[in-house]
Amino acid sequence: MDTHSWVLWVGIVAAGLHVFEEYVEGWVAWVNQTAGPRLGFEVSDADFFLGAALLLFTTLAGAAIGWWAPAVSLAIPALFVINAIFFHMLPSIRGDRLTPGTLSAVFIYLPVAAWMYWAAGEDGQLGAGTVLLSLLLGAALLVYPVAVLAMRDRLGWNGDGERPTTDEQPTTGEQPESRGQPTD
Repeated sequence: MDTHSWVLWVGIVAAGLHVFEEYVEGWVAWVNQTAGPRLGFEVSDADFFLGAALLLFTTLAGAAIGWWAPAVSLAIPALFVINAIFFHMLPSIRGDRLTPGTLSAVFIYLPVAAWMYWAAGEDGQLGAGTVLLSLLLGAALLVYPVAVLAMRDRLGWNGDGERPTTDEQPTTGEQPESRGQPTD
């Protein structure tokens, strides 16, 4: 009997609190100073809010799905665990200071994720395959926005909705190189 799937709805509150902490503590500036240069991209406030909206929507969807597809629903607590460890705890240790969002990642994300997995186990929805698939899906949910940010310049998306045209002149004041045409 499905008696504990309501716990999945707590994830929405956890995600909202985490996003709030990250924003208030300046996550955008922090990521642009640390990870952005290494990965070759910059994050804007609009990128942050779009990512936050996608996280909240995905968390809502996972809760609505419930135990109908437990690996999909449990991708959310998997995301919480992966985010807490690899995007907050380890960078805090390496950087010798707390990254924005670390407190909610440790004290909200991890306990809520454990509670969600416990609820799945109590309802007979937790097997090794479900755990593995949820971890893979959770990792994919985290990697996808990073990949989009890293590849947006290569894809020709500069963030303002406009694709650069091929006949744009260089912005450095230099003339474009001639391409096999005679010069005077």
